[in-house]
Amino acid sequence: MRREKRWWLMVVLALLMPIGGCDTSRQSSRSSLYDNGRFMDLWSTYTHCYRSEDLDAMRTDAQRLSQALDTIDSAEGPIPPESNELVPLGPTVRLSADPAAMAAACALHAGQAALGMGRPHVAREMFHMVITNFPQPRYRYYVAQARLGLEHLDAASHAALGGLTM
Repeated sequence: MRREKRWWLMVVLALLMPIGGCDTSRQSSRSSLYDNGRFMDLWSTYTHCYRSEDLDAMRTDAQRLSQALDTIDSAEGPIPPESNELVPLGPTVRLSADPAAMAAACALHAGQAALGMGRPHVAREMFHMVITNFPQPRYRYYVAQARLGLEHLDAASHAALGGLTM
């Protein structure tokens, strides 16, 4: 009789285990759907940044992307340390999108657009945003381009000041 009770108990437990597992998979899929929705919002902001011709809209998009990174970083916990691998100097081909690279690219684009539109204060703000917020080696390309933009701004301001003293 004891053997029969053990057998039934094992059968009941074996049947309950898959049912319990199904519940946790639903929570996981909800979480991934939420993460996917958040990413799609970021992607929409990023593409708007590149398609827009309105400098103020680009600037707002760059700020939104940068602020969204703060929320993502705090939700995911600390970022693991960078490896000592060599980092390419140009943009890399990726199979998935990096939200931080999207934010850096948008801010750089806004800075370059501001430079072209003759809005040096906005350009300087955007270039500083890239340099300050993305010091990690994998964003070296964006930082180098932002520094070039700042050098261009500095050269233009020195030329303008030199023209005033003559």
